[in-house]
Amino acid sequence: MKNILKKIKHSNKVAVFGHQSPDGDCVGCLAAICFLCEQFGKAVDAYVDDEIPLRLSFLDTKFINKQEFNENDYDLFISVDVADKHQLGKYSIVFDDNHDTISIDHHSIRDLVSKITYVDKKASCCEILFELLTLSKVKLDSWVATFLYLGVSDDTGCFMHDSTTSYSHYVASKLFDYGADFQNVNYHLFKLVTQKTYELTKKIEKLANTDGGIRYVVVTQNFLKDNNCKKSDFGDYVNTLLNLEGTKISFTMIEIQKDFYSLSFRSLKNYNVANVASKFNGGGHPQAAGGRIGGDKDVCLKNVIDELKLEIQHKDASF
Repeated sequence: MKNILKKIKHSNKVAVFGHQSPDGDCVGCLAAICFLCEQFGKAVDAYVDDEIPLRLSFLDTKFINKQEFNENDYDLFISVDVADKHQLGKYSIVFDDNHDTISIDHHSIRDLVSKITYVDKKASCCEILFELLTLSKVKLDSWVATFLYLGVSDDTGCFMHDSTTSYSHYVASKLFDYGADFQNVNYHLFKLVTQKTYELTKKIEKLANTDGGIRYVVVTQNFLKDNNCKKSDFGDYVNTLLNLEGTKISFTMIEIQKDFYSLSFRSLKNYNVANVASKFNGGGHPQAAGGRIGGDKDVCLKNVIDELKLEIQHKDASF
């Protein structure tokens, strides 16, 4: 961490990257790094090769740059909450080139290579960023505290996921002291259902299928077009699928362009979907992961289900 802080202090302009299909932890980490760089008097821009989900629209994410990226503008490149270089999308080339790169992450399965890598298998990457900010001795305000809390709360499922630790609660308590707007965050993440999401959910439920202990839904480009919606409008529907009695693993397969699909997995604690996601250009946590797959829809669906069945059979046989 001291090396990371030293690198930032000696830089002129920093580019920080999050993963595709950004969640609260990703966005919270981006905000924290931007805050840290600005406190050090450094110019900084944040980039994500994807849209910010509708469920996070209650926060001001204007700090995430929408302009064209030019790597020659920067002398330091930082990724946060990114396990696999494919999750960087078009920005992955930055970590292939010979640049000053830093990776800060908490995933156990990862393949992103950088000059400095800091990995700590905490429940959320924002817990690592909280440590980094504390070590830097910069003064936290309510803005960054709210974004850090966003990450902790989202990645722990409001402290209900198995990955939650006593340290997660400790960090949350300290962020309360710094003025984190925890009530607003928890309301929008775990309680609020927009009218659009409600109407979409009724339609999506008709697409849901069950195969053994696997419950899933496939959403095509035609469905998105016919219902004037996009991938981010589906929020946490994959969690809704998992909550149905008898479900061991749930997933959504959403067509983001012709014959190319975004995968989102959730599972009960006995099953590790990060292992499955790693086979589909992705990764994540044992009970929450994501990936991407391309090809014929039916072939892709069969490949995903087959891998999930192997995971279930392997784990069930060991019980």
